[in-house]
Amino acid sequence: MWNELLSESVFMLPGGLMLSEDRRLSEAELRPLTGYEEEWLARHRGTPSAPAVTRLLSACLVRLDDVTRSQELVRRILVGDRDFLMLQLRRMTLGEKISAVVVCPACSAKMDADFKASDVQIDRHPQTAMTYTLEFNPGEGAGRTVRFRLPTGADQEDILGLDADSAVDVLLIHCLVDDGGEPLSAEERIAVINAMEQLAPKIDLELDLTCPECSHAFVEPFDTTAFFLKEMSVNGDQLLREVHFLAFHYHWSEADILSLTRERRRAYLRLLSDALRQD
Repeated sequence: MWNELLSESVFMLPGGLMLSEDRRLSEAELRPLTGYEEEWLARHRGTPSAPAVTRLLSACLVRLDDVTRSQELVRRILVGDRDFLMLQLRRMTLGEKISAVVVCPACSAKMDADFKASDVQIDRHPQTAMTYTLEFNPGEGAGRTVRFRLPTGADQEDILGLDADSAVDVLLIHCLVDDGGEPLSAEERIAVINAMEQLAPKIDLELDLTCPECSHAFVEPFDTTAFFLKEMSVNGDQLLREVHFLAFHYHWSEADILSLTRERRRAYLRLLSDALRQD
């Protein structure tokens, strides 16, 4: 994975954003979350992942190659690339170690699952075109070519609230650029979906676990983006206390404190706590 790491804040996207047939944006620069993003997440608990990711990346993505960030740009980024960037934001904000609690599907016991961000598999698929084609029945009289693109953040946002089957249907409609003149059959739909899966970059993590209570062995798919959003959204009260503590002793404004990164804010808190103990 870490061959995509160019520096502590610059990364190579596993897929890339095709602006045109001959221009792909692939070098992403991020800044860490500040108190402003933490405060937004705390106030918007329960916001679905797609719009929450758009909100965070719109704030923390500095650039893609030489293109500065915008909400429209962020929404055009492929789903796998957005997950990749969120994984890097998590690493920059909270560090390498990820500690999760998993429920055993056999006995419902809770168990700890610890791993590192570097354990997450990154399936790289650098994009080579804005759209892709798939031929059905080549060489036959009824043969035709279907053209499609890969799902983006905007597509994720557009299918919010739909059940699983409807979401797949709408997503396929959005990504199907040309159906070749007639509706896809069930088999053709599956073929297009499989092709999209093979061409898209992906963030993949499956935890191989054994329950300490009942010894049941199982594999748990893990959504790193959803987990990071949940980690950050539960800290609203703690953030408020930290802002109050710094403002009370240093007489800084709320805006000044919220503009600090989490790491910097907590460094000041440690220094202040040490100074108060010495007094």
